[in-house]
Amino acid sequence: MNTDRMNARITFQKSSDGIEWKDVLSCYAYINGVNGNEFFIANAGYEAALTVTVSCRYQPALMKITPMQYRIICGGVKYELLSPADDVRFEHREVIFRAKRIYTEEDGE
Repeated sequence: MNTDRMNARITFQKSSDGIEWKDVLSCYAYINGVNGNEFFIANAGYEAALTVTVSCRYQPALMKITPMQYRIICGGVKYELLSPADDVRFEHREVIFRAKRIYTEEDGE
């Protein structure tokens, strides 16, 4: 894990109803688009350009984050979680999430 690349400040938000979101946890992360093979294996049906991998330094609280109740905010951009937390090689050093960018009216989409 290269912590020098973790330069994006992200916030995990939780919602019980999908309408009201509350900040739960903030940390630094590395956000990167997934490559073609990885995308098609993990997320068939979504546009690859919208799908990212979010890498964070391990924290026990991250392991409780689930796709159905949480999302990620980074620089005003919203991401829907597609996968639960992945403790890479179970080493408790790095946690990876798969996410999809959520476009809003403010994005012009």
